[in-house]
Amino acid sequence: MAANVFVSFDHDDQKQVGGFKLIKNNPKHPLEFRDHSLKEPVTDRSGKPIKYPPSDARSKPVRDEILKKFDKCSKLVVLIGDDTHKSEWVKWEIDSFFKMKKALSGDNTWKRIRGMKLKGSDKASKPSALGGQSTEVITWDPETLDKWLDKDPDA
Repeated sequence: MAANVFVSFDHDDQKQVGGFKLIKNNPKHPLEFRDHSLKEPVTDRSGKPIKYPPSDARSKPVRDEILKKFDKCSKLVVLIGDDTHKSEWVKWEIDSFFKMKKALSGDNTWKRIRGMKLKGSDKASKPSALGGQSTEVITWDPETLDKWLDKDPDA
């Protein structure tokens, strides 16, 4: 059964992330998950994307929309590019997901989060929020990620 997943990433890696998400549509590849990530940017009343950091009160509509998505997800995948460790949004997503799922999983909450380095980003630094809040970060390996997705995070 496919896991319900939120994919966190630095938006500078959008193109590579799109390729990653397409892998699950390839019938010759075992990677399978239901993606509950935001498909479109959250916009303000005038239709402009809200681009404030999570610490800015004006980003509340974005934060609220992401938290709604987290409710539907059992796991968080953090795709790590060269500058992901600098992303305030990735840090906020990791911390918020961990906090939300802690009520369900307690001490096993870290099993619900996994970082995977994107192709060509083998030497990228992992986001500090992953420290102690996730399973081991892997280099680009969709098959290993798929096996992790199949595991019950509370087992």
